[in-house]
Amino acid sequence: MAKSNIVEDLERAQQLAEMLKAVAHPLRLRSIAALCEDPQTVSQLCQRLDVRQSLVSQHLAVLRMVGLVHVDRTGGRATYSIKEQGLRNLIACVTDCKKEG
Repeated sequence: MAKSNIVEDLERAQQLAEMLKAVAHPLRLRSIAALCEDPQTVSQLCQRLDVRQSLVSQHLAVLRMVGLVHVDRTGGRATYSIKEQGLRNLIACVTDCKKEG
């Protein structure tokens, strides 16, 4: 199956724009970067990012709605992981785009 050319495919371009909008928030970007390292619970993300649980949960819901993260609920515990493996490349690319210094 050939990849869709976003120059000619308006629908695909709109889907990708929605995905980029979801990623383009500092807390969501940081959450994705953390999840690229390892699957994590909301509590782990809260501690790592030093942010309230309600805020982390809201932003994870946005990422889930656009299909970028997956939640695995086991025994009352929700563990989030990256659903789209290309996110690792996106995070690496964005990080390398604007180096400090």
